[in-house]
Amino acid sequence: MAQVLAVPGDVRHGFSYVGQFNHDFARITGIAATIKGNILLCDYDKKNLILVDPLGIVLKKLNIDSEPYDVAITSQNIGYITQPKSRSVLQIDPDRMVKLFQATCNDLNTTVTCVSAVPNTGRDYSQMSPCYFGVNNDGCLYVGAANYELISKTITSISQNGQCIGSRVVKFHTFNEDCFLSCIGGQNYIRYNFDRTLFDTTFHSKVYNFATLDSPTDICSDDNSHIYVSGQGSNNIHRLVEDTKDSNLTYRMETDWKVLDIPLDTHHGIKEPVALCFNKDFSKLYIVNEWGKSVLVFDVI
Repeated sequence: MAQVLAVPGDVRHGFSYVGQFNHDFARITGIAATIKGNILLCDYDKKNLILVDPLGIVLKKLNIDSEPYDVAITSQNIGYITQPKSRSVLQIDPDRMVKLFQATCNDLNTTVTCVSAVPNTGRDYSQMSPCYFGVNNDGCLYVGAANYELISKTITSISQNGQCIGSRVVKFHTFNEDCFLSCIGGQNYIRYNFDRTLFDTTFHSKVYNFATLDSPTDICSDDNSHIYVSGQGSNNIHRLVEDTKDSNLTYRMETDWKVLDIPLDTHHGIKEPVALCFNKDFSKLYIVNEWGKSVLVFDVI
């Protein structure tokens, strides 16, 4: 496979193909990296979690009681796995593959669909929120901060008082505590929800259409603050860059997202990607490929 070389004089990563692995996966829908460099996978159809080492060798499997969909691992190395079908979320120690806690939504019209870790919240627990839950209440996804205590009450609060980021949300990514990027099922756009200032209580929304993107499925970011979006229908990975400038209409700084490039596509083995993540030191990129049947591994250069 061809390499994607870093651009001289430009702050963007290149990628070098390492290999792929497939351990008889049924359908992987979520992927996240632990602090130790291992990779945690959610096999939705087999109802299990799979921990592999950086090159894809299986370390441990954990059977669970319902289909796992999304996974996030916080800076404190605590994992959250959503189980939308059973309206529950698991809290685990990912490197030991031990379940610590399980919370279930009491409302039959509510479930935790997605979860996204907040980057760089510190190795030890601080007052910063380590992650955000995406709670689906009657078809609309609400996002809100989640800590390590009162998880059940937090889910209820988010469903009633969280920020609404819209319907048909497949996955969302927490860029920071004030803005979120989300994939909308079956579309060729992503949605950007954000607060403009500390004193602006309105939650704003923008839609970014990309002609070369079809059916976005997941979003992650690198150490250059570039955003990566997997396009299942377009068989590629888009790299977006934040474009901040003064607005003549609002007289404040406004953020837009534009395509920097498409670093990975069919020439690099990309086929129906459904999820992606970097490891914690951003030395490797992992892409769940072939509709969840395999995982591609790239060195970041």
